[in-house]
Amino acid sequence: MNMKNTFKLLCLLLAFGTGLCLNSCEDTFPIGADSSYPVNMTSIKIVNAGADGQTVFEGVIDEDNKIVNFKRIDPATDFSALKFVAELSEGASLENDVMDFSMQEGESEKTLILRVRNHNRYKDYFVRVRQKVPVFGADWEKPAVYNFSGDNIYEQCLTANTRWADCDGEYVLVVSRVGGLNPHLLRISDLMQGKIEPIALNTEGISGGTFPISCGALINGHIYINNLCGGGISPLKIYYWDTPGSAPEVILDSILSTDAPEADARHGDNVSYNIDKKGNGFIHFGSNADGRDILRYTVADHKSIGSPQVLSSRTGAQGYMTINRIEDGDEYLWSGVYMAPALTNASANIVYDIKSLNGTEFTACRVFSFNEERYLLACSAARSNKVTPTLYVYDITRGDTIAEALAIFESGERKPVYQFVLGGTNNGNPATSVNYYIQKDAEGKDAMLRVFAHRTQSGFVIVDFPIKVASDD
Repeated sequence: MNMKNTFKLLCLLLAFGTGLCLNSCEDTFPIGADSSYPVNMTSIKIVNAGADGQTVFEGVIDEDNKIVNFKRIDPATDFSALKFVAELSEGASLENDVMDFSMQEGESEKTLILRVRNHNRYKDYFVRVRQKVPVFGADWEKPAVYNFSGDNIYEQCLTANTRWADCDGEYVLVVSRVGGLNPHLLRISDLMQGKIEPIALNTEGISGGTFPISCGALINGHIYINNLCGGGISPLKIYYWDTPGSAPEVILDSILSTDAPEADARHGDNVSYNIDKKGNGFIHFGSNADGRDILRYTVADHKSIGSPQVLSSRTGAQGYMTINRIEDGDEYLWSGVYMAPALTNASANIVYDIKSLNGTEFTACRVFSFNEERYLLACSAARSNKVTPTLYVYDITRGDTIAEALAIFESGERKPVYQFVLGGTNNGNPATSVNYYIQKDAEGKDAMLRVFAHRTQSGFVIVDFPIKVASDD
């Protein structure tokens, strides 16, 4: 081959190689680099919103995160065919200028990907469209946390000598045996200011039992504390304080072997005071022997206790369980260490098992409504090392009944709307309690939600949430 032909061949090979490089690099060329096919978007709007299809909404472009947001749109809009108009780089166009943002019942927003294309180059944006609909429930993005757990644990909760606490929105009750009999209240307004000023309860006449005080509750401004009954002639007692400054009254003093001979010998490691606003209801004690029984008493006028009844329990309940009444109805939520939480009646007859929560060690669960949404509040006990002591809140609004709501919850993602880790290691006495309080405004409407959780040797936490407020932004 002569020199002339050789030069021609080299030129052909060079041209061919250069062409290959251009073709293969075109789709992966960096977006921010110089290019003859720019794909920038400087503005975008929806031009057919509203019931009449004539309302225009200007989008806000977050170029760093490639997100486009619009103000909330009239729900009468035809969301199945939203039309977009955008100012783009020369030669660029929207791959789809009409998009389907239809939403299912219960949904109020949707995010889709919008692509800007120029020749073989493109850039994707996440476009979020929201309906302007009434909002309900709590604003989980705005918690006010008052933490007395974990690294900031309240000193009276450091040991297993404090196994129970409760909260009624104004006070925290701490059932403490630290340094002797030391049950006391903490005013929440003090805690919110970082002040610890215990209000000691009168303990005159408190004695008897394996432990003279064990668990308790704050109900309708009154205070209840029970002892731990260990069997034989050991009495099961409940003490009642009409106000924080009152002397305790003994409203139950029972020898179970005589008064409830079919009951297991040990009760008082856990308690559920299910007393309504009129002072009527039930008190449930779960046996420490796993699955042995639940001992139930009736309550009238806050402090008239009687009619002990032994109910069937179930394996896995363990010595630390609760069976909490759901608001003012006749349904209860029963939960224990190694059992699936269950929807029951006052006699612990199971209506629905929340099987998906088996293994969570939720020993304290409640269901309640706030600002027209319904929630499941729970705390994990962590008797084993498989879970961490944590407060959870789940949205279970969907469903006409509690059972239906729980079934819908189980079929979904079961993702909490809020959670807080209390901390603490696993232990053999993981008494756990949760409660909630709803503050009303001047018109009697829900204004603020307060949730509470306590666990032995983890401490307690109080978290406040405002109601969710609709906005156009």
